[in-house]
Amino acid sequence: MKIIYKTFTGICLAVALVTEVSCNFLEREDDGKLQEDEVFTRFDKVNQLVTELYADMYINSMGLNMLASYNIGVLSDELEFNYADAGNAYKILNGQLSADPAAISSVYGGYLFGWWWTYYQSIRKANKILWGVRKYNTPDHPSRPGLLEKRIGEAYFFRAYYHYMILRFHGEMVYSDRVYDLSENPASYAVRESVHASVEKICDDLDEAARRLPVKQEGEEFNRIDRGACLAVKTLARWIVAQPLYNGGIVDSDGNHTGISPLGDIDDRIGLRDYMTYDTKRWVRVVEAAKEFMELVDQGRYSLFEEDGDEMLENSGDMVYKRLEQMFRRNTFFQKESILTLTNSKDTRWIQDNVPRSYGNGQTRNQPTQEQVDMYEVIDKGSNCGWDIYTAKKKGLYDDANPYVNRDPRFYRDVVYIGAILQGKQYDTSSGTDVLTNTSETDIRNTRTGYALRKFVHNDWTETTSITGMSFPLIRLPEIMLVYAEALNETGGDVSMMRSMLDQIRERSFMLPVQPEFDTDKKIRSECIERERRVELFFENNRYFSVRYKGIMTNPDELSKEEVYVSLGDQETRAQQWFDKYNIPYPQTQHFVHGMRPVRDEENGKIVIGNKRYRMERIESKQFDGPRKVGKRDYYFPINSNEIAKTPSLKQNPGW
Repeated sequence: MKIIYKTFTGICLAVALVTEVSCNFLEREDDGKLQEDEVFTRFDKVNQLVTELYADMYINSMGLNMLASYNIGVLSDELEFNYADAGNAYKILNGQLSADPAAISSVYGGYLFGWWWTYYQSIRKANKILWGVRKYNTPDHPSRPGLLEKRIGEAYFFRAYYHYMILRFHGEMVYSDRVYDLSENPASYAVRESVHASVEKICDDLDEAARRLPVKQEGEEFNRIDRGACLAVKTLARWIVAQPLYNGGIVDSDGNHTGISPLGDIDDRIGLRDYMTYDTKRWVRVVEAAKEFMELVDQGRYSLFEEDGDEMLENSGDMVYKRLEQMFRRNTFFQKESILTLTNSKDTRWIQDNVPRSYGNGQTRNQPTQEQVDMYEVIDKGSNCGWDIYTAKKKGLYDDANPYVNRDPRFYRDVVYIGAILQGKQYDTSSGTDVLTNTSETDIRNTRTGYALRKFVHNDWTETTSITGMSFPLIRLPEIMLVYAEALNETGGDVSMMRSMLDQIRERSFMLPVQPEFDTDKKIRSECIERERRVELFFENNRYFSVRYKGIMTNPDELSKEEVYVSLGDQETRAQQWFDKYNIPYPQTQHFVHGMRPVRDEENGKIVIGNKRYRMERIESKQFDGPRKVGKRDYYFPINSNEIAKTPSLKQNPGW
């Protein structure tokens, strides 16, 4: 496990030596501010340079909020948002993002060059460290031999990690593994390549790092990058390029890879032909990488957090177990389950941003959608398993008018809903300060979906409470377990192992096992794994990327479902009609998100607020005057057009 500290001490040496203002994003400029031999002939100076990479990682791995006050999940069907601050998310979903530097700066919350440029700055630093250590034969720590080897391993990790981040946001890249000189022609090296080629290089760097780093950092080295972080990133990188976006194209309703690009006619990616060819070996490599990581679990290095008992928290509602509420606040969680973590990433103000208005002048900025709420299964104690709500409805176990009973306990930990107890007070969206406000009017601080966020919100927070040290897991054990299960499913692997991993995750969250059909049907296994991913990793920067890797938002089946959905009527009625008539998930095109509103019903209403009775009714969010503007180009973020102008050998991402 590696924890990234909030380090803004600012190492002047590193900034002067490594942060170059150059002609393009990769070139090296010798500005003469420092003599290289004065730096690389001393261990302490190299140590400072590596520490600067840790500081960079904090700045560039934003954790809870990637778009100023917003989680990146608001750009998917996981979250809705209100229009606060500069409205970064609103601008993107309203089509205002472009490759122009001013537009990028506007939507990225003030980060001038966007992620592409900032990641390459850190890659260049890592390259300079590796180059300088080799050239000047940097001496080891005088009294702690072996420390230089670790610092070299960390530099290899960071070089790989920032390329991995470029893979997530931008796709194809220039894999930079050396220092460039101003005398070189950029056209000779600044050329984007297939992601499959880049991932092999990422994995080579991570293997090199893993060989040099211990299984667990101890003593003064505690909290630095270790072997598990390297193997986890390697697993995730291989998982990304085994997905339909890079491996066989759009998947049809029968599970067949069609060889059709999710980007359609705008797809001019370098490796397009390779991406549209399905290769099972890519999934085999995911299995191998995940298995290598899981050996550390077998050795006892990692385990699921199970501290605390099964008691309920008194002021958090009937189903908020202490373990679930406390897990992201316990040291043992970060020592055993978390693999890569940002510490001190948010504090009291972040909680105020996300609690409802009547709870200490809250802002309700990141709001769970109905799409997310629908992922939490219904508990069936009679069958000793959990059912998705659509199956549960058929079995008479789920009532859409009274939807918040007998749900996966993680629902009560993650979501505030009408009637829920938050910080000792009942949440009421029917009237008053926190009333649901579903409108296209901007600068609304109320919920638009009927829900508010509870995950990562301290239940004991108040306006006068000083909450510090909030931490955020960038990668944790359940994500690797779910990747492993998916890879086994795609390669005909051991079904009992898949079931075991899912049930372990569910059991520690007080959830019943997966349904019996899991053992006999590959498609059901796939659905269960994806549903578990959406629940377990809610609000952890997963869903936004998943719908893109899997080519879901432009899948013809989803687009056809959307045509049917739109034909049902206007925004006032079609959300409930869809569920009543078809009893299937909403179209996943990312154009619409949904919620629930309370409807007064004194005769049949089962939700009681004060002395009034309500039933729930599905609604479509009216944040925009029409669908969210999400299309083929939104599989990637753009590269700053200035970079393309300075380095014409680069290609802009499709559609930008």
